[in-house]
Amino acid sequence: MAEIGDVNEAMELSKIVESKGLWDHVTTNTLVKAAVTAEEFEMAEDILSMHTASFSVDTANGRHVNHPNIEAYTELVNGYAKAGHLDKGLGMMQLMRKRGVEPNEYTYTCIVGALARSNKVRQAKKMIEYALNLNLPRKKLTPIYNAFISGLLSDNWSDNVEGQASHAASVIDALSMLQEMQDLNIRPNVVTVSVVIDGLGRCNPPRCNDAKDLVQHLEFTLRPKSGTGYTRPDVNARGISLSNRKIATALIRAYGRGNDVESAMKAFRRISVPDVVALNTLIDACCRCDQLKIALEVFGKYVSFERWNSDIPTIDSADDIAIKPDVVTYTTLISSLLQLKSKAATKRAIKMYRDMKQTWMIYPDTFLVDTILSAMISSGPIEFNDDDVRFTLTVLRDGEFLEWEGRQYERRKRAVRAILVGCSSEVWKNDEFAYGLMNEDTEDPLFKKKGWNEIDSGFRLWGSGDGNFAEQEENTSVDSFLASKGWNDMNSGFRLL
Repeated sequence: MAEIGDVNEAMELSKIVESKGLWDHVTTNTLVKAAVTAEEFEMAEDILSMHTASFSVDTANGRHVNHPNIEAYTELVNGYAKAGHLDKGLGMMQLMRKRGVEPNEYTYTCIVGALARSNKVRQAKKMIEYALNLNLPRKKLTPIYNAFISGLLSDNWSDNVEGQASHAASVIDALSMLQEMQDLNIRPNVVTVSVVIDGLGRCNPPRCNDAKDLVQHLEFTLRPKSGTGYTRPDVNARGISLSNRKIATALIRAYGRGNDVESAMKAFRRISVPDVVALNTLIDACCRCDQLKIALEVFGKYVSFERWNSDIPTIDSADDIAIKPDVVTYTTLISSLLQLKSKAATKRAIKMYRDMKQTWMIYPDTFLVDTILSAMISSGPIEFNDDDVRFTLTVLRDGEFLEWEGRQYERRKRAVRAILVGCSSEVWKNDEFAYGLMNEDTEDPLFKKKGWNEIDSGFRLWGSGDGNFAEQEENTSVDSFLASKGWNDMNSGFRLL
């Protein structure tokens, strides 16, 4: 119940628990989590005001002991921070102390990240000072610094001169905090380095060489050594090094922004066992640099259903590596193919879409459906041939099973319908879905009331007429989809750091 935010059901169960005298701190924490998930923050506060456990700390041994309800308070602080109610989150931290609930490293991680994202750098640094006074083990302080650096370098900048200058200043501040960590003997980890690399990669121009030099410097100064000075080869793959998968992926992304496909390929080859995130990042880097041919070669080399599905997988060399793709892999390649607006490229995109569903059993999301439909109808009905019609209808039919906001799917259907009306191909007449689409009542109540003709300008119904409807709507399904996945959104949750 807590995970899905079913507050009503959770409250009913809690009444049963309370009637039997079984209420404890776990009940409180779970109920608060359900309320926060449902964004019922006032309810969460009421629960804590009534059920915060009494707690006394034995300070004789000097150890920091968490209050039983610290998880619930941290959950609420985190919820306020993610919902944009930063002042209430800070107020909750003050209330915690009044009730004898001392914030722990997770609480500070949440609030420090939120403050940094809101450009409240001075307050964030003050919170870090408070955290340093908790006398926690140094390794528990690393996530707090990670939250600060991540928030500092979040995507709250633009590509104009002022935005770039602000980002460059944030990068300097992030590097300063990285140095502070080392001075205080707080070891940076892979997350720390990856975030800084990403920040360097988003400078204009991207500071790829500085990013690589930083990794090599930290690898030398922080690597664990035995008495003989020998470092096991597998340590570098797991720790800070150019061969670490997360760090190498961040470098690939930076090289892509810097239009350096060759260096991106080298960074990818350093990864002993690349995953789909690294593969997608490399493919995206190639497409960014207008190297679609290389992107397709990389896809063909590492994406093999036969090798991936082998009962006895063997990896004797890089040629034996098989990576299972995901919808992001196909979205990147199909989008790039369709942008070429050639019959050969469209034919290959159609085959990739079919293989995605039939071979890998991967189904499209709203982002991929929008990407394909936008590309297919952008040129209007004149060049729309039989294969184009079949492909567009297939994708539109797949979109019927996805969750769309409001009437967005209906707008997509109207746009496709308008294209079919104007094209010379009549293959849609043999398609039951298309036949039903063409015979739907297309009159909008408002248009009907005013006596306006809704279908008047072809596929322009979807947007301004250039087919780029995914970018034209104020509240597009693309944005909501990205938000639902947490992409391009710096989550303030302490669990991610």
